[in-house]
Amino acid sequence: MAILGFALLSGACHLAWHHDNEFKEKVVVLQPGQTHAGILVSLIKEFLPMPPDIVATLTGPGSFTSIRIQLATAIGLKIGYKSKLFCPNNLDLLVWASEGAIPVIDSFRGDYFTKIDDVVKCITLPEVEILKKEGKVFCGDIGAMPENLAFSLLKYYLCYPDPEVLNNPEPYYVRTPEYKTRANYQK
Repeated sequence: MAILGFALLSGACHLAWHHDNEFKEKVVVLQPGQTHAGILVSLIKEFLPMPPDIVATLTGPGSFTSIRIQLATAIGLKIGYKSKLFCPNNLDLLVWASEGAIPVIDSFRGDYFTKIDDVVKCITLPEVEILKKEGKVFCGDIGAMPENLAFSLLKYYLCYPDPEVLNNPEPYYVRTPEYKTRANYQK
């Protein structure tokens, strides 16, 4: 079974490939003037040694634009290659990849998406600092991040008990994209 994984992070595209117990991975840092939308499909085309049976990407939370680009690309590949999809959310993948550390993803709106004790919520930087003082360990935008998130995504797929249940390419929002934080209203 051939599996393609990709994830878009701020300023980089992460790619990974698995087939016959062999892995291949690549991280491409965006150059000035490049965008995820402008290079992702051509990177995948160059990277793919054969059509994938499974396409794995993330549903969020995170950058609204990156999530949409990832999911639109995954759906296009699913249609074009008749592939199956594996689409977990970023928080669950980070918890798995970091062996239980608290995942923290910058919302770019003055707070952070996180999952603490199976509860997904937004927290502020002062709240992060309080948790640090309590000895909590973080992963993601604060703390350790896997070198290649797409590689972690493929490993997650390979050990997931029933990957068919995560085949829905729907964005995972903690709040709506139109949400404005209190900090925005105080300006």
